[in-house]
Amino acid sequence: MFFFLLEMVLHFSGFQPSISYKKFVFPAWMEELDPLVLAKYQSYVAEQGFVNEDVYAYRPDLRYGYLLKPHLQLTVSNYSSAVFFDKLPPWTIASDAKGYRISAQNSKVEKDEAHTLHVLGDSSSFGWGVDFEDSYPQQLVKKIKQPSDITVKNYSTPGFTSYHGRLLLEDKVEIKNGDIVLISFGSNDSYPSIKSDSVRFQERNSMVGKVIWSLNRLLVINWMRTLIHSLPEPRIPKTKKSRVSLEDYHKNLDAIFKEVRQRGGKPHFISICNNGPYRDVAEQVAISAQIPFYDFPEIFNPYLSNVHDLFPEKFVTYFDAYGKLMEKKTQLAFLFPDLCHPNAIGHGLMANAIFERLEGKILN
Repeated sequence: MFFFLLEMVLHFSGFQPSISYKKFVFPAWMEELDPLVLAKYQSYVAEQGFVNEDVYAYRPDLRYGYLLKPHLQLTVSNYSSAVFFDKLPPWTIASDAKGYRISAQNSKVEKDEAHTLHVLGDSSSFGWGVDFEDSYPQQLVKKIKQPSDITVKNYSTPGFTSYHGRLLLEDKVEIKNGDIVLISFGSNDSYPSIKSDSVRFQERNSMVGKVIWSLNRLLVINWMRTLIHSLPEPRIPKTKKSRVSLEDYHKNLDAIFKEVRQRGGKPHFISICNNGPYRDVAEQVAISAQIPFYDFPEIFNPYLSNVHDLFPEKFVTYFDAYGKLMEKKTQLAFLFPDLCHPNAIGHGLMANAIFERLEGKILN
């Protein structure tokens, strides 16, 4: 009875389980990550000197590892780079009752329209670092004119891989005939790990795994672990394993494309920060399946000379943050300092490029 009452008290008090590392505090859901992935994030945090506020936007999930919290509104001001800690504009993450990202200004539920633009991807398609309205799926729909009524359903989550893409198609995505499906995975697939995403899924969803996972959801246990448990110094062993092997990445994309088409959808592949052999495999599978392939940030390069004319206000915002560094690293005009995630200008350019390929087709 005592522990039951304590569980209720912790629940209604809004207790947030956490784990510590040196002077830093991480949300407890991060222990769901592969140990090597978490160790690299520990090293990153120690180097930059702060924990990104956006990591508090997620909750543990048995099937996916973690998902965006429902009924969330979180403004993120510390992200991307310690050098530009107080210079980059803040951005807001808001979610609906199902945990899907929505507009912080307009939280009304969208009704299903004649067509739906489905988005399956990782942090770049989620719109990491930019407000919901500035993300490329939202910008793209604004460009598509009447008479077609289109709604966006964005299932993207930072850190997701093509393995999650197959789960999403199985669990959540309802495709109508003629719907456009934008697919964007690869960067996280290639990330080094101790165990693959599929192995971690199987372990977490085994009988023993489910029992352990359920016990770890008890706030009483989390509270006691918070008092005594802290993360050790990160060990980053050399490994040839990745979260999704190149062979499985090929199989996952092929299966996703085929499933989308079987349901009457029109798949498009968006390659963002997807380099090396994973990028090559994605292009190979897309060409073989005869679907459009967009290679970002390669597509951005022709716009370098006139970005300031296309997006004058946003260009001033980023120029104020970076100053003359933008003259040396011209990619900062459309990418964040990690030179991977698109900023608000990058998302606008992506919407332009995709719209040029989609114009008129979505009405067919």
